[in-house]
Amino acid sequence: MIYELNPKDYPKMKPLLNGLEKHPVINGVIDRNNVGRIFVDHKNSPTAALIWAQMELFYLIGNSENPVFNSQIEGFIIHSLKLEALAIGDDCLNLELYPFQSWERNLNNIFKNQLMKGERVPFKFEKKRFSSLDVKSVPDEYRILKIDPSVIYLDNENMISNEIKKFWESLDTFYNKGLGYCVLKKDEVVGTCISAFVSNNEYEIGINTYKPEHRGKGLATVMASLFIEECLNIGGIPHWTTEHFRKDSIAIANKLGFKQLSNYPMYFLPFEDLVYRS
Repeated sequence: MIYELNPKDYPKMKPLLNGLEKHPVINGVIDRNNVGRIFVDHKNSPTAALIWAQMELFYLIGNSENPVFNSQIEGFIIHSLKLEALAIGDDCLNLELYPFQSWERNLNNIFKNQLMKGERVPFKFEKKRFSSLDVKSVPDEYRILKIDPSVIYLDNENMISNEIKKFWESLDTFYNKGLGYCVLKKDEVVGTCISAFVSNNEYEIGINTYKPEHRGKGLATVMASLFIEECLNIGGIPHWTTEHFRKDSIAIANKLGFKQLSNYPMYFLPFEDLVYRS
């Protein structure tokens, strides 16, 4: 059976997190900072779990050899989660596996749909590289502001609050535990850089410049630089992970003091292509 874990019971997931103790996305959901849901094989003593970090990723973690749990995963996603995901704009099943090799061995039995294999690019932050950078200037027509209630109040189109609410349980939780910067042209919000997920002192960076005409001007680099500086000042550790085809994101991360590590595999399939197969 597959059971949805009550949020008050999320700490029961901790024994499954071998090697993932500092993973800001998974632990951001478990800590109830960020929007997500957790589904397990046993309510009281889970040994395997499907974690949905909404607007980000799905994770299969723990024991990959539970045949009953495994046989129900695909149907559960299709019948119970697919429409909800599409309704909030989460249009693709992006799936990571921990531990990878054991889950991958069972993947063809878990999914009758043929998932596509992709790659993600992880980075490790190196403070010495960042401290030598000076990238805080932007073109004169733009201004950078730290995200706080006064800035959100001025955002008539709710761009900032909508971005935050993709990942956070509430704006108040973000104010208390997250941080971020935005870039404006006159009164229009054209970009944001926020802590998409946070657990303890681990901060996963989410960055977005919303219109093509504002890209290529260094805005994302400046927002991220200010974000990292504040993150370090409060004792945080910035995290950056992206897809292998996002060349701009990879370039910015390398520029900002992150060391690029080896790509790792993941699986994906647009939800519209994920259908029931008998």
